[in-house]
Amino acid sequence: MKYSENRAGAGWKVLTARERDVLHPVAEGKSNKLIASELGISMRTVEAHRARIFYKMGVRNAVQLARTVCISPEPPNPTESGSSQPNDLGWVPNKVD
Repeated sequence: MKYSENRAGAGWKVLTARERDVLHPVAEGKSNKLIASELGISMRTVEAHRARIFYKMGVRNAVQLARTVCISPEPPNPTESGSSQPNDLGWVPNKVD
């Protein structure tokens, strides 16, 4: 996988969904083997995700990652905070001023 220079230390916004799934157990200190078992993926895949997480979050180890997660928790999903979200029918209601 190619790493672009602007992704090093970029933080939450560049993490994939699966990397976010792996991030919290790593920060909690769980072993790669346990994370792999819980997520139903191979240990090698967890190791790869872990390496990319460290790179993207700009940390060198799990302790630094845990500190980063505590200091700057994951921002809310922009689709969850929304003012004009589609409802279950797929349309966006007009705003009444």
